[in-house]
Amino acid sequence: MQHSIKWEQRQRLTLLEDTVFWSGELSTPVLIDCFGISRVQASKDLTLYQSLCPGNIRYDKYLKRYVLDETFKPAFMTGTAAEFLQVLKVRQGGALVTLARNLPEVDVVEPVFRQIDPAVLQAVNQAIVSGKELRVRYQSMSRTGPALHRLCPHALAFDGLRWHARAFSYTHHEFRDFVLARMSSAELSYAAEVDASEDAAWHEWVCVRIGAHPGLSATQKQAVEFDYGMTSGVLEHKVRAALVPYFLRAMRISRDDLAREAMIQQVVLLNRDELDRYWRF
Repeated sequence: MQHSIKWEQRQRLTLLEDTVFWSGELSTPVLIDCFGISRVQASKDLTLYQSLCPGNIRYDKYLKRYVLDETFKPAFMTGTAAEFLQVLKVRQGGALVTLARNLPEVDVVEPVFRQIDPAVLQAVNQAIVSGKELRVRYQSMSRTGPALHRLCPHALAFDGLRWHARAFSYTHHEFRDFVLARMSSAELSYAAEVDASEDAAWHEWVCVRIGAHPGLSATQKQAVEFDYGMTSGVLEHKVRAALVPYFLRAMRISRDDLAREAMIQQVVLLNRDELDRYWRF
């Protein structure tokens, strides 16, 4: 089916399908704004998609937009959690996807992807987009069995190994991170009563200052400073306050960094006192 469709239109149909699947809805302006096309062209794309994939989307006159149909079957996407989250990682990194020749052979070592139920991720994303609550069945490592939580999610976060939903928990009466892979079910509920602006740790940015381990030789320090792009021996990196523990863990910095062997540790945290209240491990 896709071989007879021009490349640029196939990209638009893929975005159309991805958007309506993960968020549950799609309006014509999304296609117009994303691809810089006219309303007429966007309408043609929607008409083409409906003819190619009958039963996937339908127009809701009340909402004045297209919504996901119950008989949906992916045609341009896989519908896996890994696919969707990879798109988020690429977008967050600001990378531009380009076509180039004469590239070297490349292999990338990445941690094994933690399995996430697509239906759970779909519900979480829709709750974030539409501002609704979730009823989640969650298995934490501090309990022997799963527990039901009432959450108001407002963002997703990746710590280098696992994906989390940033949400207000009515169980804990605070904003917390919930590992998506630990959610066995998630159902949309009422409109959220908690505003995302109340999550101070998410909206606050702090500066993490990192330097070479003092136990290294002068030339070793120079190598580390160049490796990390340090200026005057210091790397300053802005991080959301809520994500400071994850960033330090990704940098392999722990509370005993100064006590560890310099050749192994290599970098240490310089502004420990400033960040102590954000450090949860």
